[in-house]
Amino acid sequence: MEKDVTENTYLFNPGYFVGGRSKNDPLFHLAQRDSQSLKSVAETYTAPLDLKMALIQTNKDLISKGIKEFNILLNQQVFSDPAISEEAMVTVVNDWVSFYINYYKKQLSGEQQEQDRVLQEFRQELDTLSASFLEKYRNFLKSS
Repeated sequence: MEKDVTENTYLFNPGYFVGGRSKNDPLFHLAQRDSQSLKSVAETYTAPLDLKMALIQTNKDLISKGIKEFNILLNQQVFSDPAISEEAMVTVVNDWVSFYINYYKKQLSGEQQEQDRVLQEFRQELDTLSASFLEKYRNFLKSS
């Protein structure tokens, strides 16, 4: 398949490469070297960003798992007589929150600022779930 190749033609022919230039063309090697350099620069500068995005996603997945597990823990609780006081239940729930925060804190990765931000979001979610649980417990105490 012999063809006159112009600069705007791109072929997947072993004799031609970058911009349709022949391997015998002196500009071919310059173009090839430039494209390799650009690729190297792009990989160098995007790798940390890719790694950071992967760590952020890993942290989000980890925290999502923690929230699900905490919610399961709360849903497994059975209120029965004799009930403990509301203050005692608040203490228990706060201890659970602290346990989950400390457990997942050790598993986070990335920069400290990112870890702190994720932990803050995690604590807010656990506090929201806890408040709902404690409200159910208060209603149970009132009804018994």
